[in-house]
Amino acid sequence: MTKHLPTLIRVLLGLIFSAAAVAGMIGKIPPPKPEAAQVFMGVLFDSGLLYVVKILELLCGLALLTGFFVPLALLVLAPIIANIVLFHIALDPSGLMVGVILTTLWVINALSHRIIFAPLIQTNPKVK
Repeated sequence: MTKHLPTLIRVLLGLIFSAAAVAGMIGKIPPPKPEAAQVFMGVLFDSGLLYVVKILELLCGLALLTGFFVPLALLVLAPIIANIVLFHIALDPSGLMVGVILTTLWVINALSHRIIFAPLIQTNPKVK
């Protein structure tokens, strides 16, 4: 079972992002309760930036589901997840558990690819 756990977690994260992206593109995401959060989401929607984020989420979700370009998908999803967590901390604390779950799944996936991410956190990486 532990041999298949990283794959299961990768697929779960891919399903979450794929489903959220599709739901966001067809307008099935319920608006947040606090007024400040609604204003923020309105600005994202009106500017078109929300569609860009949803397209990135869909592409990364599909990459995680198929197993292709997983490290790249994780790298692109990192700032998206950070923004989800910060949004819920600052504007809508009731949804913070979603951010915690996404962060946990992302960290587990990143740890299974740590050899690829290791050069990104070195102070003086060696260039070959």
